Amino acid sequence: MNAKSNEITTIPELLKLLELSGSLVTIDAMGCQKKIITAIFKKDADYPIAVQGNQKKLYGELTRAFEQYWQDNPKDAPDQAFSEQKGQSHGRVEHRRCWVINDIIADSNAGDWKAKTMAAVQLDSQKKGKGNTLIRYFISSRKLFADEILQATRKHWLIENQLHWVLDVAFDEDRCRAREGFAAENLAIARQMTLNLLKLDTSVKAGIKNKRKNCGWCENYMMKVLGLINI
Repeated sequence: MNAKSNEITTIPELLKLLELSGSLVTIDAMGCQKKIITAIFKKDADYPIAVQGNQKKLYGELTRAFEQYWQDNPKDAPDQAFSEQKGQSHGRVEHRRCWVINDIIADSNAGDWKAKTMAAVQLDSQKKGKGNTLIRYFISSRKLFADEILQATRKHWLIENQLHWVLDVAFDEDRCRAREGFAAENLAIARQMTLNLLKLDTSVKAGIKNKRKNCGWCENYMMKVLGLINI
């Protein structure tokens, strides 16, 4: 990445390199930029994208629309406009609920973004007796129902939870200060290769961090992970 670039300028360049025809591209609120959604459309793809205060008019329209929706619909009936999921993640008990509005006026702020769906996703989580509630808003250029929005947003965080989170916790990647030459890229490749090898090993029932330690403590186990011996 160029030293003077950032995510907003880099994402359109990245999209040019990808084959996305027919795909649903999910992006965080930082990517809620018309230049980015134009780049998505040029690749014959659609988006569901998070909306926050960086787009004040759009965010205000969504919050007002759902405040009115909840006032008019005080009871949640499972249908295409509402869906919920319950589960556990990283020791938290989670309850996700999603509401969608598919009747969007063409000359509204959401209409200006070529949106066909507005969505609100509420996450109620509890860990060690402490609860937390978060509501996030989304727009989508493809008409989606509530269960589809929940699925798309969960898949978006799958990479963070199963890759970036693991690399940070097990490899302390975020604190790596290698910057010279290709050091950062080379170390990232090495970490990813190591993570893949550790995931493939099923002989030890332990987390990635403990498997790494086991490789340092036991040469035979390290050789097995590398595929050099069978034990």
